[in-house]
Amino acid sequence: MRFIKTKEQELKENYLELHYDNIDSETRELISRLDTTLSNVEGSYEEKHVSVPVTEVLYFETVDRKTFAYTDKMCIEMRLTLNNVLEMYSGAGLIRISRSAVVNVYKIDHLQGDMNMRTVIFLKNGEKLIMNRGYKKEFLAELEKIKERNQK
Repeated sequence: MRFIKTKEQELKENYLELHYDNIDSETRELISRLDTTLSNVEGSYEEKHVSVPVTEVLYFETVDRKTFAYTDKMCIEMRLTLNNVLEMYSGAGLIRISRSAVVNVYKIDHLQGDMNMRTVIFLKNGEKLIMNRGYKKEFLAELEKIKERNQK
């Protein structure tokens, strides 16, 4: 499969086109990843229905049996569980870091060890999340899988 990138001056919106004769396994996997990455998270913000691209979400968190998606600009209340979020957006780089939180790995700036064997996750917007040590092995394994997929 070839990948051609073309810069177009004064383009109103970026777009992707896929040209194919038949859909093989490589193309099917690419389409699946793009569908997940380009999908939207829906919920309510200030009593209004909102839809935000999953790529803009920094992390998801459950508090008092309510799930929230956090972006740079808003906190969206959702009607999903964290397990639903992980199932629906599995190809978007989401990894569970505690019983109540899932982080978007593409929004991580860096990681730092903690005195209690936990890991502090610093997000690109300056926020900090704590990864419980029970999730560290799974987190690193998922990170490795994402790294391998992105190198293909």
